Amino acid sequence: MYVRHRDEEFFIRKSASTSQIVLSQLFKEILHMSQLPIACSWIEGDCILQAGKKIQISIVAYEHQAGMPARFCTGLVPATALSKQLASIGVTSTIRVIDPTPIANYCNGWETKKTKFKKVISNFMIGHEIDFFFDESEEMSESTIELLREVGEELETSTDAVVLDMVQRIKESGMKHGGESGASNAILYMAAHPFSWLEMYHPLVWSRRYSSEELHCVNLMSKPEARFAVIRKFLQERRPDLCSGINPVDHYMTVCNTPCYIPLEGEPMFADLTSQGYERCHQHYQALKSRSSNHKRALKDFESLMRFLEQGGA
Repeated sequence: MYVRHRDEEFFIRKSASTSQIVLSQLFKEILHMSQLPIACSWIEGDCILQAGKKIQISIVAYEHQAGMPARFCTGLVPATALSKQLASIGVTSTIRVIDPTPIANYCNGWETKKTKFKKVISNFMIGHEIDFFFDESEEMSESTIELLREVGEELETSTDAVVLDMVQRIKESGMKHGGESGASNAILYMAAHPFSWLEMYHPLVWSRRYSSEELHCVNLMSKPEARFAVIRKFLQERRPDLCSGINPVDHYMTVCNTPCYIPLEGEPMFADLTSQGYERCHQHYQALKSRSSNHKRALKDFESLMRFLEQGGA
């Protein structure tokens, strides 16, 4: 019978111990890998996530003064699809629904009214078994307005040609819709963006605070938000005292290049969808597609929503 020598047994125990240490170190390295690429068909390019942290996906949604378009829920699809995809590989995520209603009402001169969009979003998310929450901006008090005005002044004193060009374009858009007051409020609207997407923090704008140690923050946005990315980066550089320490990763959706919460002229509304159904609204969108490139995109977005629901939310 073979009897293991004492030295041999020691060597085996030592080798096993060394292997455990190596495996433990390897496991720790895997857990702390900085990049976890995820390909999602609803998002442009790979979504680069940080392994070992809970993923917080931020999207923006609110109810326009004119109401919700029939395609409204298309804006929820990319975040929902990504959250489901992450769950399938054992990654925990939550969706933060940014609600800028107080800011949007003030900057657009809208009256405060009762809205239904939160119920619509809740039904959609719960129906797809998604963890989510609403994060509403603070009311526009005099102190909040003064803070945003102070931050906005940084934009108008910039010497950066790209920033100045972008600021001028957004101010012109504001003037087109609201005159001098609209242009002035456009500055406030721009100044609020880094707070809503979490790069900057002040309790007067958004009171809820987040930890970069616990969360990896992902911003899912429509392509028009790209113009505000320049603004956000510039303001972080000019106002480091307001920076949150969070560096979210921006990703653009393959839908909603015409924002899904802003109704177009003549398009079917959410009330039409609930009373007439998807087929009738689809016919309506098809009849409107030749009006403009925005109407054509709205049709594609509505068809994307129909396909997502028909496929069971895949």
